[in-house]
Amino acid sequence: MQNRLMLIMILVGVLLSGKIQAFTAEALTIGEVITLQYPSAVLQQNRTIKVYLPQDYDKSIQTYPTLYLLDGERHLAHAVLASRLHQELGNIPRQIIVAINNLEQDGARENDFYHQKDKFAQFIGTELQPFIDKTFRSSKSATLYGHSLAAYFAVDLLAKQPALFDRYIAASPPLQRHVNELYQQLVSSRTPTAVKRLYISLAPLGEEGEAVFSAYQQFIGLLSAKTPDNVRWHEQVMAEQSHISNYYISFFNGISAVFAD
Repeated sequence: MQNRLMLIMILVGVLLSGKIQAFTAEALTIGEVITLQYPSAVLQQNRTIKVYLPQDYDKSIQTYPTLYLLDGERHLAHAVLASRLHQELGNIPRQIIVAINNLEQDGARENDFYHQKDKFAQFIGTELQPFIDKTFRSSKSATLYGHSLAAYFAVDLLAKQPALFDRYIAASPPLQRHVNELYQQLVSSRTPTAVKRLYISLAPLGEEGEAVFSAYQQFIGLLSAKTPDNVRWHEQVMAEQSHISNYYISFFNGISAVFAD
């Protein structure tokens, strides 16, 4: 509140000085999204989904890859901006972005991404993806992005059901107690799939905590010793980031990394 009052006082002072005759306020927008309430039979609840369509989508007939954002209410804006920049640079194709919002109830996020993660994966694979592919011009080439517990969910999904997505971005995943299980599922998969791309990152030890950092190092060590045949991966420890800020830079770096080839 004090900062806002100070800004107003500065602006009023500038106006009174005669240097500026008027000023106006306007909303800053990054594009339009379609908001829908999806009635999930698997989850037995309605889920808020926001869909961002590429520029000139309505003027073309082409199909587009999809980018699914977990914690969608937090990540949609910066994912759109980062994607636009990479598209202008020619690093990634234009994409349909699907943001899956969390429920507001206490514990709902932990339930989706951990306790009932198999059910949430079923919702994505058997309900949401088919709906998006039927409703929009999707090429069925898909990327999944998650941060923190949602990043653990993303790695777990790659290990258990790699066919659901082609590219996985996992920022600051807490893998403790699950490292060996996840790795063994990755290397022992009997389901033939096309090559998957994984970008995985972490903030420094002091930001993430010893347990999370140690588990991450163990997982990377296993991948380095023997990489699963159908996985191409890249990892980064973000020296200047915190657990929270890591989701910005990891998306920016990760989205170009998984499309690098």
